[in-house]
Amino acid sequence: MAITVGDIYGQFPNFRPEDMIKLCNGNENLNGRTVVPLANIAAFNDNNLSIFAAEREGKNYTNLLPKNARTQINQEAGIVDNTPDKKPGVNLQHQQAIPMDTSIFAIKSENISDKKAPV
Repeated sequence: MAITVGDIYGQFPNFRPEDMIKLCNGNENLNGRTVVPLANIAAFNDNNLSIFAAEREGKNYTNLLPKNARTQINQEAGIVDNTPDKKPGVNLQHQQAIPMDTSIFAIKSENISDKKAPV
């Protein structure tokens, strides 16, 4: 999906044309199908516009925001924030099972000759 000039004017009928030109990189030849770059919306710093963009584009948009703004916009737009710092490590179970204060030479190996290979 993409956010167009028509989408923004449809949601915000009082949006200033000067601001729309800024959002479209100074392009003055706009129509309702002109696509507005998400990075420009993120840099515009309008809370209502950011919530609208987050509801339409989801993570594609909110990943462009700084961390503190991303959390607020995700909450207001109803987007679940699964940033990497909130997820447990993938190998957390293995990290807890490996003793980190023991040398590999101190760990006793199993006697492999006592085991028989499956037939």
